[in-house]
Amino acid sequence: MKLWVNRISSLLTLASLTLVFVMFFFPGSTPFSIPFLFGLFGLFLIVSIVTFDPAISKRDELTGLPVTIYFAALVIFLQLIGGETETPLSIDQPFLWIAIVIGIWLDFKRNRNRKAEATRPAPTSIRRR
Repeated sequence: MKLWVNRISSLLTLASLTLVFVMFFFPGSTPFSIPFLFGLFGLFLIVSIVTFDPAISKRDELTGLPVTIYFAALVIFLQLIGGETETPLSIDQPFLWIAIVIGIWLDFKRNRNRKAEATRPAPTSIRRR
């Protein structure tokens, strides 16, 4: 049950943050206010963190790069269809590209460390005198 609550709250977190991005690019296009959407985002994020159990979830391996690519594609798509924003989340702002590169680099670094740990032999017991 805990795993399903975590997955559903993670999807709702992603959906609420997507609506926040839509509000940034097209103000007034949704019936929700930005504080309400940030509140939902915070609530779902807290539920996701509280219900996350690394022992039963392989989700950690699947989130980094796909979520980074999703939000980069979302920002690019929203701007290409005519959205304008005052935030630094814009195709012509270096902040977006720096955030994308850092997100991809951190994901590759985490996966490399995970693979290195998986191939490392198990520690043997050491005799003490």
